[in-house]
Amino acid sequence: MIKITDKTKCCGCGACSQVCPKNAISMQADSEGFLYPKIDENKCIQCGLCVKTCPILNNKKQNFIPKVYVAKNRNTETQKQSSSGGIFSVLADYVLEKNGVVFGAAFNKNWEVEHCFIKKKEDLGKLRRSKYVQSNTLKTFIEAKKFLESGRHVLYTGTPCQIAGLKSFLGKNYDNLITSDIICHSVPSPDIWKKFLEQNYDVNKIIKIDFRDKKDGWNKSKLYFYFQDGKIEPKDNRMSSFRIGFGEALFCRPSCHSCYFKGNNRYSNFTLGDAWGYVDYASEMFDKNGLSVIFVNNTKAEEIFNKLRKNLIYKQVSAEKVIKYNPYYNISVKPHQKQQEFFNRYQKESINKLIKELTYRPLWKRILGKIKRVCKKFFKI
Repeated sequence: MIKITDKTKCCGCGACSQVCPKNAISMQADSEGFLYPKIDENKCIQCGLCVKTCPILNNKKQNFIPKVYVAKNRNTETQKQSSSGGIFSVLADYVLEKNGVVFGAAFNKNWEVEHCFIKKKEDLGKLRRSKYVQSNTLKTFIEAKKFLESGRHVLYTGTPCQIAGLKSFLGKNYDNLITSDIICHSVPSPDIWKKFLEQNYDVNKIIKIDFRDKKDGWNKSKLYFYFQDGKIEPKDNRMSSFRIGFGEALFCRPSCHSCYFKGNNRYSNFTLGDAWGYVDYASEMFDKNGLSVIFVNNTKAEEIFNKLRKNLIYKQVSAEKVIKYNPYYNISVKPHQKQQEFFNRYQKESINKLIKELTYRPLWKRILGKIKRVCKKFFKI
């Protein structure tokens, strides 16, 4: 029977719940809004499958040297509809054209983030774009296995820990499975997201939420909300407080601070991210519509990438240089020094005011930070 005594050792992937033959494990939110397994001891038969399936308890170190590319989709419209360079869509099209199925994170009708699957290209919009909230995988590992066993091709996308959970759940390799994860900063609490929405907007009137709206360009993207009456928030083009809190690691999952799936210890075929620092390794490829980096993690991924080259504008680059500007490929995010204070207070206070108060920095510190960023940009330090 799986028991969570140290929350840094549970990523909330749901593999233990989905593998249980007696449905004795449910994923339930704790006081911070994160999902953890809860055992119904009346149903549990002590088979131990949950323990054997946990990707953290059974973390088999991966050892590969990825090939790294900076790339963008040749289709500009698809690129515009994506968070960065539109690479996920290239992978998804490849699978859907084989009558396959694509799994990824999507908003439900209440603007909560959940994993689901699509079978048609017309539905790809549901899975595109970043969602800076931890996604509930629900029963998608089970669904993916059914499709794989029936011979359908499957693309499953998610965070590195979710892919590790899926692979551990499946227990074997499938030739018809492609997996893709991301360069992950952290996953914020779904409950913080829910309360942020309720406190700031009429959720029933929202028609679109875009965490990475590129109206000002890919490298200046912001969180925007679109409403039935045509209004767009925020009006003043300032960064949303939720995005600030996320960036400061004010309300992310405990396991994110000691992530087991960093660096080359990944179970995915591909790792996707933004081409931050492109000036240093691919300045000629800059595109305001978005630019991605692709880590091709194994020989299977390399074979697939070779088939997809015709749909991409790309260039092989140094992994070292890409990681320099995407440090969370290798390292875990540090918790904000006032993170616990935030979680102690958020149930009773305004999320906006709390984020503003706890992330406030004196003017001199903000100026110093800006000087450092400018120096990094122009002197490449």
